Amino acid sequence: MAKDSLRYSRITDVLQILYMMMAEPSGITLENICDEFNVSRRTAERMRDSIINIFPQVSVLNEDEKVKRWGFTNFSMKEIVTFTDKEIATIEVLQQHFKAKTLMSELTSILDKMRILREKDKHSKHV
Repeated sequence: MAKDSLRYSRITDVLQILYMMMAEPSGITLENICDEFNVSRRTAERMRDSIINIFPQVSVLNEDEKVKRWGFTNFSMKEIVTFTDKEIATIEVLQQHFKAKTLMSELTSILDKMRILREKDKHSKHV
């Protein structure tokens, strides 16, 4: 169980960096990551690199300056996080196999959010 907590902690950290990048129009620095997570510069670089590997939309926002800032330009959450019909169908199958009410409500909530993002994505492509 402790191993799972560690994995979730890493996922949470990556998501927190993602939100930091999205919230700061000028982007974030490695120092911002070091301060937020109390990590070394090398660890901050690895954390930044994991975001870049997952989200190729991340770019250096100020290449001409000495201190680099990473972030997103002209992207909204629905453009960064997308769900395929197959992924939604997989969650639907899982939802039907779980009986525990707490887990069922969590799966239902996730599925609802996925459907909303998927519908917005489909709608924006037709406009």
